[in-house]
Parts: sequence; C-alpha cells; structure tokens
Amino acid sequence: MSEQPKNKIYWTEGVTRKEVQTALSANKYPLLYRRSTRRALVIVSIVLSLSLVFSSSIESEKMSSYVSAISGLLLIAIYLALRISVRMIADAPTELLDERLIAIRDRTYLAAYRWLSFVIGIVFGFAIAGDFSFGVDRWGPVLFALALLIAGLPSMILAWKLPSEVQASED
Repeated sequence: MSEQPKNKIYWTEGVTRKEVQTALSANKYPLLYRRSTRRALVIVSIVLSLSLVFSSSIESEKMSSYVSAISGLLLIAIYLALRISVRMIADAPTELLDERLIAIRDRTYLAAYRWLSFVIGIVFGFAIAGDFSFGVDRWGPVLFALALLIAGLPSMILAWKLPSEVQASED
C-alpha cells in the first residue's frame, strides 16, 4: 500500500491535509473561536453581501465601483476568517474528520442548501419582477456576492451554531 503525501491537496474542497490538520488542532486565533465573534463575522458577511448586491444600483458609476471593490475585498477577508473560525470543518474532506465532525458538517450542508435555495429564489424573484433595474453589465457584483455566499454559507451556518471553544470567563 502506498503512503499518502504529507500535504495532499484536496482540489474540490480547496484545502490541503496539513491546513485542515493544523486548523483542527491549533489554537492560533483564540478570539475567532468565540461564539460571539463567529456570529459577528456571519452578520458582517451578510451586510457586505447586501452592500455588494446593492452597489450596482448606485447612480454614480465611480462610487458604485468603489463600494463594489471595498465590499468584495472585505467579503473575501471575512470568508477566510469564517473558515478559520470553524476550523475548516465545513470544507474538510471526510477522510480527515472523525464521525462526530462528519455528522456536524453534513447537517450544516443540509441547512446551507436550504438557505441557499431561499436566497436564490429571492434574487431571481426580484430579477423576474424587474425590481433590479440595472442592465446585464451591472450583474457582476451580484454574481460575485452569490458565488461567495455559495462558498461561505456552510461555514456561516456552522459559525452560527457552534458553541464557544474558549472558557466562559474569557467570553
């Protein structure tokens, strides 16, 4: 039997073996492991997504592009912080998790798919109704926000549900 490489890359999950093992065992960012911090990251992520979506409706093209760029960059940073705060459980391949974490991850994905269908239904409902009164060329920020929502929703739900990992006196 051949030995697995120390730092195998899982392309579909977007992680490496070392990255997941480090995230599961290290306490490098204790502030991010608090429930209140995780929930704040989720709320900020939602606000930035909405900011990105509605940046296309700003009349001034220059201001619209500034808001889009700033919201997009901050949204990427929050997405990465969320992944760290939940120790990459939502993105880890099954072979790197124990049974308990696999069950948590799978329940999270079920909730994420339900929320995602709701959000996509709302977005397309507005688009069909004509309430998004901007052309096809201004759908870029909306699609970018939707793509980051798709990528980050499992981590967002997990961040909202997980308890704090630090002592109560520190929280």
